[in-house]
Amino acid sequence: MLSKLWRLGHKPALPLAVWLLPHAGVAVALALSLLLAGPVRVNTNLFDILPASHALSSAPGLAEAEKILSDKSGRQVNIFTSSTDFEEAKQGAVRLYETCSTNSAVFESLSLYVDETVMDQFSTYMHEYRYALLNGADQHLLENGGAGEIAADALASIFGAFSLVPLDNLETDPFFLSGRGMNRFLGSSLLSGGDLSLREDVLAAQYEGRWYVMLRGSLTPSGVSITNGDSAVKKIYAACAAIKSDNPDLGFVYSGVPFHSYESSSNAQREISLISTITLIIILILFLAVFRSLLPALSSVLAVGASLLLAAGTTLLVFREIHVLSFVFGTTLIGTCVDYSIHYFIHWKENPALKSGAEVRSHILRGIAMSFVSTEICFAALFLAPFGILKQFAVFSFAGMLSSFLTAVCMYPYLKVNRNRKGASNHQTLGLRFAGEKGKKKRTYLTSISPYSPLRLIFLKRLGLAGILTVSLVLLFVNRDKVRVENNISGLYTMSGTLLESEKIAAKVLDHGSSGWYFIVSGSTAEETLEKEEALRLRLDTEVSREKLGSYLATSLFVPSIQTQQQSYGAAKLLLPLADTQFSYLGFPPETAAAFGADFAAAQGHYVLPGEGLPPYLGELISGLWIGNPAAESAYYSCVLPLHAQDEGVFRAIADEMEGVFFMNKVKDIGAELDGLTRIMLFLFLAAYMVIAIVIRFFYSWRQTFRICSVPFLLVLVTITVLACCNIPLGFFSVTGLALVFGLSLDYMFYITESDNAGEAPGSGGRSLTVSAIGISFATTALSFGALALSGFVPVHVFGLTVFTGLTTAFIAAMLLNGSGSENQRNSGGGQ
Repeated sequence: MLSKLWRLGHKPALPLAVWLLPHAGVAVALALSLLLAGPVRVNTNLFDILPASHALSSAPGLAEAEKILSDKSGRQVNIFTSSTDFEEAKQGAVRLYETCSTNSAVFESLSLYVDETVMDQFSTYMHEYRYALLNGADQHLLENGGAGEIAADALASIFGAFSLVPLDNLETDPFFLSGRGMNRFLGSSLLSGGDLSLREDVLAAQYEGRWYVMLRGSLTPSGVSITNGDSAVKKIYAACAAIKSDNPDLGFVYSGVPFHSYESSSNAQREISLISTITLIIILILFLAVFRSLLPALSSVLAVGASLLLAAGTTLLVFREIHVLSFVFGTTLIGTCVDYSIHYFIHWKENPALKSGAEVRSHILRGIAMSFVSTEICFAALFLAPFGILKQFAVFSFAGMLSSFLTAVCMYPYLKVNRNRKGASNHQTLGLRFAGEKGKKKRTYLTSISPYSPLRLIFLKRLGLAGILTVSLVLLFVNRDKVRVENNISGLYTMSGTLLESEKIAAKVLDHGSSGWYFIVSGSTAEETLEKEEALRLRLDTEVSREKLGSYLATSLFVPSIQTQQQSYGAAKLLLPLADTQFSYLGFPPETAAAFGADFAAAQGHYVLPGEGLPPYLGELISGLWIGNPAAESAYYSCVLPLHAQDEGVFRAIADEMEGVFFMNKVKDIGAELDGLTRIMLFLFLAAYMVIAIVIRFFYSWRQTFRICSVPFLLVLVTITVLACCNIPLGFFSVTGLALVFGLSLDYMFYITESDNAGEAPGSGGRSLTVSAIGISFATTALSFGALALSGFVPVHVFGLTVFTGLTTAFIAAMLLNGSGSENQRNSGGGQ
C-alpha cells in the first residue's frame, strides 16, 4: 500500500533530512531542556499579556519588585458567604473554610477567624513592643506634656467594663500602652477591611439586607493555574456549589484576579478547542470536496499537526512557557499552513503537464518561496517588538510556517502523482477545463467564456479597484474622528454578568475605595525604605486633611522604622515620672515602680522588623505591602496603597518630588506603554514593507513590483476604514494584525505574478488552477481568522477582525488585478 502512495527510490532535490533536522532537533532539544532546566508551563494569567510600565525602568530592581507585588496581589482572593441571617452566612463560611483550608497544594493561606487565638497573638505582640509602637499622635501628646492624659486613659480602660487586652501584665504595662496599640490596630483598614467589622470571631458586614462573611486567602502558584487538576478557583466553585445545594438561600461573592484569570483563560481554551476543531473539520470537508481524494486531505491535516507541534515546541524551548493566548492566535496557523498544501495538491492532481512530485514542486516553488519569505519577514518584525506575548506569537508562527513550507517542498514530492486521471472529467471537479497535447497547454482565452473583450474586462477590474479605493476614502473621511491610536486595557476584558455583579458587591462591602493606584517606595536598606515610607505618609496625611484622600495602607503603620521606634522609646520614657502614682492607683506596692523602670531600661533597643517576630495574621496581611529585597544586591521595596483617592495629579506630583518614591497607575501606565508599542509596531510594519519591497524588486520587474506592493496599501486603507466604522481605535492588537496580514496578503499576488511569468494566459488551464488554489487558500485562511473575529475576548476579536478584513481586501484586489499585468493578456487582447 505504501508503495502505491510514495515513489520509493525516487529522490527529489531536497532530502527528507532537511525536514527532519528542525523537527527532530527541536524535539531533542526540548527533551534535554526538560531534564536540565526543569519543566515548562502554560501561562494562563490574563494580566501577563500586558507589558511592563516604562516607569519601572527608572530604577534597578523596580520592575522585579513590581512583578513580585503583582504576583502576590494576583494570587489573593476574597470570598464572601451571604445570607439574610448572620448565623447562616457564618456557617456557610465555616463549611467553605473547612473544605478548602486543608488543601495546602492550592491554598497558601486561608483566613476566616479573628478569634481568641488571633487576639492573643496580637496582644502578645503589642505588649512585647509596647514602647516601640506608639503612634505619631501619642508621641506628640507625650512630648507636649500629655503624659497625664495617657495615664488617665489607661485607668479608665483598666477599670472599665470591657477590655480587648488581658490585664495580666499591668506590673510591666501600667499605662496600658499595649491596649492603646491594640485598639488602634483593630480599627485599622488593614484588619477590618473597610466596612467589615469583627462579629463573633469573623469579619462581617451588612449590605442591602444581607450579611456578608469574608474569607481572605492567597493561592499557591500551582493553584492559580487552570491547566491542571489543582485549580483553586475550580475547587472553590465546586465547594460553594455543594454548600449552596444544601442551603439555597446562601449566596457567594467572589473577588480577586484569580477568578478573572480563570474565566478568561477557560474561555480562551474553549475557543481554542472549538475554533481548531471546526476549522479542521471544514478544511477536511473542503479538501475532500475539491480533490475527491483522501490523500491530500490527510496529508494536509498531518502537515498542520506537524506545524503546531514544531511551533509549540520551539516556543517552549525559547521561552520555557507559552501563554494560552499564543495558542489562540496560533490556531490561525491551521488556515495559513494549508496554503502550501493547496497549491501543491491542485497541480499534483489537476495539471497533466507535471509528471512527478519534483516537477510539481518546481512549478510552484518560486511562488510559495516568495510567499514564505515575505510572511517570515513579518513574523521576524513582530519578534523585534519589546512585548513578551508578541515575541511568543512571532516564534510560534515563524516555526509553524517553516514546518509547513518544508513539508510542501521536502515531503510532498515523495507522494506518487495520480496516474489515473481522466482528462477533462477530473478537471470539472474544480470547474476547470484543459486542452493539452504532449504536456503542452493550449491557451483558452477569456473571450471563450466571457461576452467582454479582455481589454474591457481589464477596464472593469480597474474600475472595481477604483471603486473600493473611493468608497474607503469617503468612509474614512466621514469617520476621521474615530481614527486614533489608543489602548485602553480596561476594555480588553469584559467580565461575565455574574462575576461583574460579584465585584460590585465586594467593592461595596469592602469599601476600600482602591482605584488601582499605588506607590512603590525604595531604599538601599529596609530601614531607609521604611523611613522614606514614613516621609511619604506625612505628605499623604496632608492630603487626607485636604479631603483628597480617604486613608492609606502602609507597612510602617504597623512596623515603623527603627528611627521612629527610637523616638517612640524616647516619648514613652516621659511616662516614668508618673509610675509611682499610677501603680498606687492600681494597688501595687511602691517597689513595683522601681522594677518597672528597670524593665523599661532593659527593653530599649528591642525593635520590631519587617517579617520578623510578627503575629502570623499580621504577617500575612503585611506581606501584600512589604516587598523586601527582590534580588541580591538590589534595593528594598514596599508598597503604599492610597484608599478613596481622587486626584491622580496630586500623587504623581508627590512621587516626582520625593526621591525613591514611584507612583503607579497600572491601567493608565500600561495603556501609555501600549500606545508606544503601537507606534513601534507601525514603524516595524513600515520597515518590513520596505525590506519586502526590496526583496521583491530583486526577482520581479518594476511594473510587477508596483502591482504587488500596491496591495498592502489598499488593504491597510480598507482595514483602517472598517475599524473606524466599528469605532475600534488603532490599538496594539489591531496594528499587530495589520503587520501580520501584510505578509499573508502578498501571497496571492506572488502566485498571480508567477503564473504570468510562466506564460499562463488568463483563462488557460494553468492560470485557472492558480486562481482556484488562491480561492481555496483564501477560504481556509479567512476561516481561521474569521473564527477569531467571533471571539468574546476583545484582543482576539480585534486581531481576528483586522486580519480577516485585510485578507479579504487582498484577495479581492488580487482577483481584480488577475490578468491586468500579463503581457500574454495584453497581446491577446490587442490582436482581437
